[in-house]
Amino acid sequence: MRNVITAFCHSHESLPDGKAGGNLKNTKWIPVFTGMTIRILYLSVLFILIESNSSFTQNTEPNLHGYIQTRFTTDFENQNDFMIRRAKLWVDGNAPGLENVSYKIQMVYRSFKDEAVMLQDAFADVKFNKIGSLRAGRFVPDFMLQRMQPDYEIPVLERALVINGLIHSSKSMARQIGIQFTYQPNYFPIHFSFGVFNANLESPGMNKDQNLLYTSRAQVNLIKNDNTLIEVGASGAYRYANSITMNTIYDATQLITGNDYRFGFEFQMVYKSFGFQSEYVQANINKDRAWGYYGLATLYLISDLQLSGL
Repeated sequence: MRNVITAFCHSHESLPDGKAGGNLKNTKWIPVFTGMTIRILYLSVLFILIESNSSFTQNTEPNLHGYIQTRFTTDFENQNDFMIRRAKLWVDGNAPGLENVSYKIQMVYRSFKDEAVMLQDAFADVKFNKIGSLRAGRFVPDFMLQRMQPDYEIPVLERALVINGLIHSSKSMARQIGIQFTYQPNYFPIHFSFGVFNANLESPGMNKDQNLLYTSRAQVNLIKNDNTLIEVGASGAYRYANSITMNTIYDATQLITGNDYRFGFEFQMVYKSFGFQSEYVQANINKDRAWGYYGLATLYLISDLQLSGL
C-alpha cells in the first residue's frame, strides 16, 4: 500500500497572547554543578566498524541510492523556468561483522535555492531485536508525521508550510545532531521515540551552551491490514532558546531568548486507493503563540496516476 500526500494548510496569523501586534512575525501559513571544580560530562556513542581480512559479504556491501525531482513553471507571459527541486544521493549499509549496526550518509543538490551540494544526513543505527533502535549522528528529529515522510512521496514536491515553519532547524534542512531512541516492538502496533539534540547552534554542528533540545513522538496504529490503515499520534518538543533567530516565526533579525515549547497532533487514514491525513502543530515561545494545520486527500486512479484534493 503506497501512501501519497499533498501539501495544504489553513491560513492563520501568528499572535502574541491571542492579540495582534507584538514582536511576532506577521505570518500567514499557506499551502509551522555544583562544586569547586568544573565537571564536564562527555556522552558518546561509539560504533566500531570491524574490518575483516576477507571480502565483505553481500549484506555488508555499501548500497548506492538516489533520485531527482525536477519542476517546470511558467506564467505564460514573461518567464519559463526549469529547476532541480532536489537531487539526492546516499550510501547505506551494514557495518562489517555487526549485523545490527547500519549507517547512512546522504547529500542533496537544490538549484532553486542554494545552488550547492550539501550534507543532509550522517548517522548510524543500532537495532535491538523486536524492540526498536538507537540512532546517533545528524538526522531529522522524530517530530510530526509529514516531516518524517519521505519527500519523494509528496506529489507536489513540497511539505505544508506550517510544518516547515513550525519545526526546529528550518535553516539546516530540519536536521540536528544528537541521539534518539525509538521503541517500536514487532508484537504491538505502537511507535514511541525520545531524542536529545543540540539546541542553540553557534555554528553548524556546534552547540553554544548547555541547553539541549528534547523531542518525543508517539504513534498508534488503530487498524492496519492489507487494505486499511488508521493511525493517530502526537509530538512534543522543548528547548531553552538562547539568543537565536527563528525567521519562520519572528523577524529574521530578532534574537529570541526563553522557553520554546512545540507540540502537535496527527491523523492518517488509508483505505485501498484513497488516503487522507491531517495535522495540527503549535509553538509556544515565552508568551507568544504560532499555530496552524493542514489537511490533504489523495485518490489513486491507477498505480501511476492520482488525484489530489485540498
